[in-house]
Amino acid sequence: MRLIGALCQEAEMSMEAANRARTGGNQPHLVIPYNYADHEFARKLAGALRREGISPWIDDIDMSAGAILVNRISYAVRPVDFLVPLISTASLASRWVQQELRTLTTREFSGRRVRVLPARIDSTALPDYLASQPYVDFHGRGWKQAYEDLKAVVQQRTSPRPEVRQAAGFELPRPLRRAQPVDEKASHAKALFVSYDYENDGDYKDILMTWSKSPDFPRLTVNDQPVTTPAESEEATPLKRLIQGKIKAATGFLCVVGMNTSANGWVEWEIRTAIDLDKRMIVARIDRDCVAPEVLSDVGATCALSFTVEGIKRAIDEAYGVVAEE
Repeated sequence: MRLIGALCQEAEMSMEAANRARTGGNQPHLVIPYNYADHEFARKLAGALRREGISPWIDDIDMSAGAILVNRISYAVRPVDFLVPLISTASLASRWVQQELRTLTTREFSGRRVRVLPARIDSTALPDYLASQPYVDFHGRGWKQAYEDLKAVVQQRTSPRPEVRQAAGFELPRPLRRAQPVDEKASHAKALFVSYDYENDGDYKDILMTWSKSPDFPRLTVNDQPVTTPAESEEATPLKRLIQGKIKAATGFLCVVGMNTSANGWVEWEIRTAIDLDKRMIVARIDRDCVAPEVLSDVGATCALSFTVEGIKRAIDEAYGVVAEE
């Protein structure tokens, strides 16, 4: 096995590339597949990369929720450059590690190869088919050095003129904010429209609206009109205009994902409307087994790890570019 740390001596990153990363220039599309048991590590890794300004190009996928990794990569709106699977005792026996990841190491998508950079996060050994590939060893090298290894390889892709970087004194970067179209110091700057399955998940919408009464919770709006017609029908046009206005007035979009959400035409229409209006996207799954609508796959949505006040507030903060210190 070859550690990525050794390769970084050959793939050195310039300060120009680092600055371009923070401003969003030519960033690669990076996907982090993981088993739910490793969700805290996945959140920490995604959060650290977001502080580098890479958040619009990061997708993290909980592969214990029934996602199909090959299809996810094949139908991505943006071509995937890097796949950083978290390899652990929990994920090693998974089908996506044993079969799908093997396919991705040799397969091309639309004429281009996805670069697989496994991240070993505990003492488990990598599968044999990954033995000859570079990998990030968070277990053996520790968080700081392994993160620096990964960051250097990912950011080196954007560097036209590699120069020697300084390795000493590495510290995780301070939180960065993306450019915001609203004054985040203003009252209720985080105003979100809540999309949910009107027939099945109204109780969870009510819970959110109760939490929103707290002064430290973002302001939420919902459609309070009866939904009696299918979203695709002509009779739905007046209600669509009303909902579109509420989504447009919000600065973010919070989708409550229940067991039937993926089949709900109204939720899909609301998601597409929010995407067209370029809203920040947040997903709150009622249960970890609930599968998010496919239309959310490639929009860089942040995902709450639990349907709790703190879990949802954390996901909202990340969507607005505020990442807690690790």
